[in-house]
Amino acid sequence: MLKYSFACLLLLLAFTSCREEPNYPDEPQISFKRIEKFSHEPSGVKTDTLTFVIGYQDGDGNLGLRPYDSRQEATDPDSQAPFNFGSPYYNNFFLKFYEEIEQPDGSKEFVPFRGGFELQQRFPRISSDEREEPLEGEIRFKFAFTELEVNPGTVMRFEAYIYDRTTPVPHKSNVVISEPVTLLE
Repeated sequence: MLKYSFACLLLLLAFTSCREEPNYPDEPQISFKRIEKFSHEPSGVKTDTLTFVIGYQDGDGNLGLRPYDSRQEATDPDSQAPFNFGSPYYNNFFLKFYEEIEQPDGSKEFVPFRGGFELQQRFPRISSDEREEPLEGEIRFKFAFTELEVNPGTVMRFEAYIYDRTTPVPHKSNVVISEPVTLLE
């Protein structure tokens, strides 16, 4: 019995060591996964906390930025151009908000929320080293809507995209659109 267990272990090791690395493009590719909604009433104010989840694939693994530190700007590449404060690439995650509005003819259309509200943030480095390697996983961002900001029953949709750390011009991912979500039901 022991010699068969050893043979099975060797066979298992042989199969797992032959796994081929995925071949993703160097430009990040993202996909909408889901929106997780948590409804609650802190201090008596109706609130929906949404977690926006996107999947990602990146061939060279250069996703994410360390937090900006002006004291480290001279030595930290994540604080230098093109990722320095005030640069269009300072943030690497962009989420645009759209609200469903009924038109005079009765049809419904998504229009930019409050004239084009957009959440811009940095997400942290996904890989802790500088090796070029394919990466795949999920990025999650949380934000909240209260009844002080939107009317109950408002239907929202979101567009998202990310940038990688390629220099001198970071690669932009594709744009993904979420499924609609009804707030404060």
